[in-house]
Parts: sequence; structure tokens; C-alpha cells
Amino acid sequence: MAGSKAAGQTKPKNSKSSSGTAMKRARQCRAETDAVPKQLPVVATAKRRRAGSGVHDSVLKVFVSHVKPNYSQPWCSDAQTSSTSSAWPIRMADGSLRIITNAHSVEHAALVQVKRHRLEQKWVAKVLCVGPDCDLALLEVPDPEFWKGLQPMSILPELPALQDSVSVIGYPTGGENLSVTQGVVSRIDLVEYAQNGVTLLGVQIDAAINSGNSGGPVVDAKGNCVGVAFQNLDGSDEDGAENIGYIIPTEILIHFLEDYMRNGRFTGFGSAGIYTQALESPVLRQALGMSKAHSGIRVKAIEPASASHGVLEPDDVILRVDGHKVGNDGDVDMEWGRIPFNYLLNKKFPEESCNLQVLRGDGAGKVKKISLKLVLQRNKNLVDVDAGGPHNSPGSMTPRYIVAGGLVMVPLTQPFLEAAFGEDYADERPSEMPVEILNLLDNGMRESEDHEKLVLTQVLASEVTVGYSDLEYEVLESFNGVKVKNLKHLAELLDANQDVYQKFNFSSKEVVVLDSKKAQDMLPSILEQNMIPMARSLQL
Repeated sequence: MAGSKAAGQTKPKNSKSSSGTAMKRARQCRAETDAVPKQLPVVATAKRRRAGSGVHDSVLKVFVSHVKPNYSQPWCSDAQTSSTSSAWPIRMADGSLRIITNAHSVEHAALVQVKRHRLEQKWVAKVLCVGPDCDLALLEVPDPEFWKGLQPMSILPELPALQDSVSVIGYPTGGENLSVTQGVVSRIDLVEYAQNGVTLLGVQIDAAINSGNSGGPVVDAKGNCVGVAFQNLDGSDEDGAENIGYIIPTEILIHFLEDYMRNGRFTGFGSAGIYTQALESPVLRQALGMSKAHSGIRVKAIEPASASHGVLEPDDVILRVDGHKVGNDGDVDMEWGRIPFNYLLNKKFPEESCNLQVLRGDGAGKVKKISLKLVLQRNKNLVDVDAGGPHNSPGSMTPRYIVAGGLVMVPLTQPFLEAAFGEDYADERPSEMPVEILNLLDNGMRESEDHEKLVLTQVLASEVTVGYSDLEYEVLESFNGVKVKNLKHLAELLDANQDVYQKFNFSSKEVVVLDSKKAQDMLPSILEQNMIPMARSLQL
């Protein structure tokens, strides 16, 4: 794998690869838009189904009303929108019937309804679990009438083979009736999932996946589900690739379902929290003390908040992961081909461990092989996709803010950047973003489990804030000389403040000083004037 690559790290949407080569942008096949462990889920243990109308009758159409928060002004929401997408039923091991669709199909959902093939009635559905990293969601329809005569689909646990014929079934844009598109499997590799930017196993097919196909099943010739439609390749890029779609393989789907059955919620995929460098240079391998019999990948950086901190060291060479030999390009051999070693970590759940064989130097020219056990965690970036922050459950999109004497502070997250600079902020509008934010987006690392950066989004005009009205998008560093760890920490510092002044220091070296008493006394009128219901989000 040329250049460096984060081991299981989330990358900002529309980012470049770590080698600097522009990555082909994947797009979600967005829903067609108008403006104690439990038993594990059952997979294809039942008799395989016959392809045809029986499979078609199991494919559902999903209708969603979305209310998206405005993360730049978190006390507000954007205008309500609606969308349609696709879904399909499964039977869990405990006998319960559930529905699979994409996470982005039900994102910020205020109301979810589903309709069966050839029926006009819509039933209200409840979102049970959302896995933003793998773009999957699990739904429930409580009304037993909905399930009468509806046949759950079988999940084939094995990966499809290259050149296997598959059919994408769903309700894409362009009509109301069910659509079936056929193609073949053309590639199996790690893919950047557009929903959260996480790199997981994906299957590339040459069948068209269009808006509205999101969440629909992809089946083999016998009618067994081999994946879930979720995104396509952006044909607007200069390469002009067309009819390239991506499906979520059932291996990822089974991981998601098992996660829910174990924990009652989504916890994620294993990550080591390390950054690595390929060792294709013989000179570099020699300098690290590797013999001709050795192959592996160099650890170049370790997230301070990751489980690898204190276990792995910079310049360690990872030789094996759970017994699999790591090549100098960072790939491992699987029965169906070579793939980056991150895949072995992604197969595990957070808090599970993996065994590493590492070559480590002593600084005096000698090296030795050592065996390490590493406890994995769900990956989180400093500028993360989870708007809910470190004190909420994984995948939480709850908006948060503090208004302190007219200064509006929000967490620096990717949803905030989308709200402030547009969905293509990383590619299209970097010139509008302060250099401090760009640096954190590209290079920032969490210093602790609860670490997040805060941004001053705007200064509400009042006599308290005279002289500061031009400040915006400033990254907060400290309050009254204390380094701020996260939004909750700032709230605690404000509550405990006994100083005459409130002093905010920012990364750009700008300083804001407010009169503490006046800022507190005038806060209610500032909120009323700007029609802000409360000074802090409910979590604070």
C-alpha cells in the first residue's frame, strides 16, 4: 500500500489518500429526495430461496421525513425534507422480524414509513439501531398486519466471487414500480463508505445503483442476499467512470446485526488507532533491522487516545496480525485475494483483542521479535463524524452548543463543517476555512478519550461583545488559562468561574475578554433578542 494509511482510521469525507493521490470519490446512492449477549442473528441456514417474484415481493419502499439540525446554529433545524429508498425484511435468531436499510436513508428521521410491493398502504416503522460507520440501519414495524404473507430474505454469509452475477432490486428514481438491474461482481476491496468516511470491506459491481436504490437487497441467482446497495462512483470526476456501484457485503451486515444482538446498540468496528508506512524501500527495511525473510509495515504515529498508546511504539514493524503475514505493502493474503491488514482489525468488535508480532529496535542497532496483544477500539477522529460527542453513544448526531455572554461555541465536527462550508467542504471550499481548522481536519489527534475541539461560530451583537463582532470560526484553546478539553468541560469552567473576567484564548492568538458579571446579567436579553430558547443545549 503506497504511502501511509491510517489503520482503521476514519478520513474526512472527500479526502485524499494518505499518499497524496486523489481518491475516486464515492457517492451515496442517496434516497430519492424531495428538496448479556443475546442470540446471534440467523444467516442462510434455511433452505435457499428461488429467485423471481418471491424475492421481488419482499423488497420494500421506505418513505422518510427528515428534520436535520443546523449544526452551525444548533438551536435551529433546517427545513423539513422527504425521501424514498429501499429496504427488505429479515428474521432474527429469536424469531423477531426486522427490516434492513441504509443509515443515510433514515438519517435525522422524524417519521419513517414502509410500503410493501404491490400494496398501497404505508406502515409506520421504528428505527431500532443505526450503524453510521457501515451505513446500515435496523427497523421494526410493530403492526402485525404488515408482516402477514411477507417472506423474510436469506442472508448468504460468504462473499460473492468475482464475475458472479447479481441483481440490484429496489425503487430508484424515475418511477414508482420496482426496478431490477443486473451486473457482475468486479472487485472486492476496502472501500471508503461515504456516510462516515470509514474504510471497510466493500464489493464493487458493474450494475447501476441510483438514488432510491439505497438499502435495497443485492441478490445472487438463487435469490439469496449477498449485499446491500449503498453508493456509486462519482461519474463527474475526470476519469468519467460510469455504472460502477458498491454494495455492503453480508460480512459487514452480519457484524452489524451481531453487534446489535450483543449490545442492543451499535458499537462499531475494531481499530488500532495507528498510522502506518509501507516498507517497499529495501533501504528503509535495512535501516529498521529487517532481514530478507521479514516483511511488514512500519508504525509511524500512534493516536494518544488509542489503545495502541503505550503498547506499540513509532518505528515498530508489524510482521503478523492474528497469524496473517503482513506484506511490505501492508496487505495480507486471504482466500479470495490480498487486502490491507486493516481488514483483520475491522472484523473484530471494539474491546476485542488481536495478536501482533512486531519487530522492535532497541535504539542501539539491535532488533527483536515480540508478541503483543492489542485491545481494539472504535475509531474516532479529533474532527469526528459523531456530532453527539464523547459523552454520547456511538453515532449520536445530537447538536450541542453553549452561548457564553454572546459567544456561540459549538464542537468542531464534520457535521458542523458541512453546515458552515457545504457538503464538499474538504474539496470545494478549503480556501474559506481558517488554517487552524484545516490543520485539525488533516492532522489533529485526540489527546484523550473525551477530547474535542470547540469553535466560536459567531458573536451575538450586544454591549457585552463590543469590539468582537468580526470574529468567527475561531478554534478555542483555553478559558481563563485552563486548556478546554470538550464542550462539557467548558460548561463546568463557566459555572465555576469566580474571576472578574471571562478570558477566551484561540488558536489564531486572538483573545476575547468579557466582563463576567455583565456577561451573566445580559445573557437572558441576548438570547431573547436572537430568539435562542436556552443558553445551552439540553445535554449541558
